[in-house]
Amino acid sequence: MIIETILSSSSEDGRVNFAPIGVHLLGDCLQLSEVKEVVLMLYPGSNTFSNLKDIPEGVINFTDDVLSFVDTALFSHLLPAVPSHFVRPPRMAAAKTVWEFSVTSFDDSASPARVEGKVLLFKELGGYSGFCRAQGAILEAAITATRLQWIPESKVLESWPLWQEIVAKTGGVRELKAFRKLTDYFVGRGISIPTDSL
Repeated sequence: MIIETILSSSSEDGRVNFAPIGVHLLGDCLQLSEVKEVVLMLYPGSNTFSNLKDIPEGVINFTDDVLSFVDTALFSHLLPAVPSHFVRPPRMAAAKTVWEFSVTSFDDSASPARVEGKVLLFKELGGYSGFCRAQGAILEAAITATRLQWIPESKVLESWPLWQEIVAKTGGVRELKAFRKLTDYFVGRGISIPTDSL
């Protein structure tokens, strides 16, 4: 199973990076508190790859705030952060749940690199409830936006009406704001989606 999260890591000179990442869970854990090991698949050239290679620890932040996913994935925003307990990178201040972890294996012999980590701390900070349908649609659109060099425009145009309908029907204020940012991002890259959608 893969869970969508925001990972915080740090460079050697102390610069913090927040980036959305799908965390692969090993085994059949049904509760976040039961997870002891995680796997990340990272591409060379990303800040997360470089940071975890240099400082092999980080924080996996669980949030249902899809605007944070859009802002970190597409605009490299630095989110409000607070210190962690056992690792150098800080955690996301608004995270609902966190896993602080240390890297136990970093295999970059293939691309993407396979990075394995051991969960050092599980902390529930406000209850992580998952995503509504609008949030799920925004996550799919944001993931697509990060892969435009591999995905044809036709796939974006094919998916857009469904994403738009789901966000319009089930989204709140932050979801609408995130979707408008996604719209601007796609249009800014020359994709002819409707700009009067929401």
